[in-house]
Amino acid sequence: RLHARLEGDALNSHQQERADEKAGRSPAGAAGGRAREGRLPFSAAVLAGGRGERLGMDKTTLAIGGVTLLERTVGFLGGIFPEVLVVVQDEKSVSSRRFGEGVRVVRDLLPGKGPLGGIYTALCQASHPRVFVMACDMPYPREELVRRLLSLADEGEAVVPRRGEFIEPLFAVYSRSLRERIRARLERGLLKIHEFLDTVEVRYLEEEEIVSCDPDLRSFFNINTREDLRRARRMEGRGAS
Repeated sequence: RLHARLEGDALNSHQQERADEKAGRSPAGAAGGRAREGRLPFSAAVLAGGRGERLGMDKTTLAIGGVTLLERTVGFLGGIFPEVLVVVQDEKSVSSRRFGEGVRVVRDLLPGKGPLGGIYTALCQASHPRVFVMACDMPYPREELVRRLLSLADEGEAVVPRRGEFIEPLFAVYSRSLRERIRARLERGLLKIHEFLDTVEVRYLEEEEIVSCDPDLRSFFNINTREDLRRARRMEGRGAS
């Protein structure tokens, strides 16, 4: 039932974007398309260094509704944040020029350290003291949920959604003050984000708070397999390829 609701919700969103395009309006998620006023004094980072091994291809190049996952994510974040960092393993694979103003492509400072290494790079490169970090394979984020997380930034060194026993550390806010502690763990080979979070002050956003912003939990739908990709394309009103 959850997937059915997600697919219906995404289809409605897709139809609205098509209507906007016909009316000459820019879709909300397009890079540079959303009104830039009202952006918040935080940085955002997209982790785009994963290899997509289970999927068998580079996630950043996958397209849904004619837009790649990376472009879609950067466009969404660009409407909220004055600075968006794209963290990659190889800068040659992604050019800042394709995204425009306010977007910087940065290379992993400590390559091969997984998502925690990507978070470390984002915190080192960010211009603002708090950074919203998001994976590049989450095509349906809700802005209301992002803004709710940001509103709690002063309540912990990290603000992380939690659903029962499950946390969402790649849709979360981190303080730059965590940089050195993360680096120390990376240098010791301690790469698991949830174990790191056990050592710092975290404000968890619990499920009842999450659903008030994102009733269908669509923000956490991510693409790890070909079946996930087919489902995402159905959700976008397209057939699987």
